Amino acid sequence: MNGGRWLICANGTWPIPAVREPLVEQADVVVACDGAYDQCLEHGLLPHVVLGDMDSVQNTEKTSGTRWVLKASQEKSDLSKAFEYAQEHDAKIIDVIGVDGGALGHKIAPFFALYDAPSNTTLHLDRGRVLCVRNSSIAIDSIEIGSRISLFALGPANGVHLKGCQWGLDGDILQPGTQGLNNIATLSNIEFT
Repeated sequence: MNGGRWLICANGTWPIPAVREPLVEQADVVVACDGAYDQCLEHGLLPHVVLGDMDSVQNTEKTSGTRWVLKASQEKSDLSKAFEYAQEHDAKIIDVIGVDGGALGHKIAPFFALYDAPSNTTLHLDRGRVLCVRNSSIAIDSIEIGSRISLFALGPANGVHLKGCQWGLDGDILQPGTQGLNNIATLSNIEFT
């Protein structure tokens, strides 16, 4: 179960099938965060791992081939715990679904959980993606010209470069706040370092 492409399923609203199904097909390992186990079963998906404090899972029937990992600490969200677990098992790519919906805290927390995530992590929403970039670069080579791109720093980010957008960056400092809101793709290739 080490390496490969991981799909972490959170217990929020899952994206539409056109977004979700390719991620399921590409996944080498599927992790359900606590109550997302119930959603996995509802969608005919048997996760390899169920992980969390187990306070939200309704169906506690242990299925063959599924590993149950109790992480009872309340200091981090189940999603952050899943990121740690994926890193411990050398996940190469991490895709996340189920981060939409719920109470306000549950809507905001996945974005802050990216602070605990490795830079190979993408949150998939119905209408977009949120990528984690940390001390690395990202190239998106198939974005529609005119698409909205927003960059947000969780802490001061020095030496930021952005190419392919209306408002580029060339070694700039990106501060936490709304500085990177609503940029526009001017090329089908975006580069961010």
